[in-house]
Amino acid sequence: MKILDTDNVYATLLVFVAVGIIVLIPLNISFISPFTQAFADFEISDLVFSRLRSERASTSDTNIVIVNIGHLPRNLIAKQIERIAREEPAAIGIDAFFRQPKTRELDSPLVAALARAKNLVLVSKVVRKSASSVEFDSIETSHPMFNRFARNGFANVIVDSTAGFRTVRTFSPRERVNDTNRLSFSLALTQTLNPKAVERFLARGNDMETVNYRGNYSRFYVLDVADVLDTTVDIRFLRGKIVLMGFMGFTLNDGSVEDTFFTPINERSAGKSLPDMYGIVIHANIISMILHESYINTMPAALSIFIAALVCYANMVLFHYLIEHYDRLYQPLSIVVQLTEWIVLVWLLVYLLDKWSYKADFTLALTVCAFSAGIFEIYSASVKPVLQTFQEWFLRRRLQKAA
Repeated sequence: MKILDTDNVYATLLVFVAVGIIVLIPLNISFISPFTQAFADFEISDLVFSRLRSERASTSDTNIVIVNIGHLPRNLIAKQIERIAREEPAAIGIDAFFRQPKTRELDSPLVAALARAKNLVLVSKVVRKSASSVEFDSIETSHPMFNRFARNGFANVIVDSTAGFRTVRTFSPRERVNDTNRLSFSLALTQTLNPKAVERFLARGNDMETVNYRGNYSRFYVLDVADVLDTTVDIRFLRGKIVLMGFMGFTLNDGSVEDTFFTPINERSAGKSLPDMYGIVIHANIISMILHESYINTMPAALSIFIAALVCYANMVLFHYLIEHYDRLYQPLSIVVQLTEWIVLVWLLVYLLDKWSYKADFTLALTVCAFSAGIFEIYSASVKPVLQTFQEWFLRRRLQKAA
């Protein structure tokens, strides 16, 4: 078996060229569009969250309480805030904008409630002046009459806005806006309870972090719209907790697609029909991840490319051996090799994420594996003879010049 051989190198390069061409040239084939739409936002790693981890049922995080504000008017949101603040939580985060003044009857109670709340964080939004801008250049907040009592944290989520609802797998811990670092809503809140955990998290130095989902809102303490307004409901357990206030339907029993997103824990990983998690619950999951320092480490792109190149080159060596020694069985054996590699790579991806919270990126390796047998045959039948002819011509020219 020839391990080091130029033909294997050339065949490997040809696979990467072919993959690059397919990636760069968009294909619009009508009969496969239903399949591409169904799987366009699917990752194998989603199965770990939606199946394996959900079956083990993660424990609840008692540090975080989510309060549903529904579509309450501002004066009633003020009553919620006042009652929550009396229990002295570690922080109150409100995932709602109060962009413009309304009436005195609605606004005055809210202003008063916000003024009395301690460790208050309101959402903001980092924006770009144009779609072509690389950096964020401004921040949108609630009206100054409300915002002056709070710190801000941006609540932007990372999704493909051109494709409607998409899966939220990652988030940005901080962004630079006009030469100033701004923390995300989740980090700004976590900082009030455990600033050291936030420091260690930011020290990882990642521009994007993968969300290690604990689960949907059943994994946290939750109070519905009426619970906080009902003075007979005991909420003394809020003391020392991070309280997140945001929209979760008119009530928890009324499903809504407003401010909802797909997540990897969606039970239907492919061909999703409805988003499964409210934005405020995504923030709760991020806060829980940082407090417990249960991060997901992601494979560097360079390592992903190296593994793909290694797999592809190993295939070329193996195919070369099979076609020389088992010519008649080459086709079925090459298929067995590819299927085995797929199974091993997918199993390894699932195992690393499930057991070690390490998100391996084998997308390129799986792709080149699928193309390797076909490209090897093309190289052997068509490209190699051309290269040999060129090499012979080049050698004759050199000999003629030498003579």
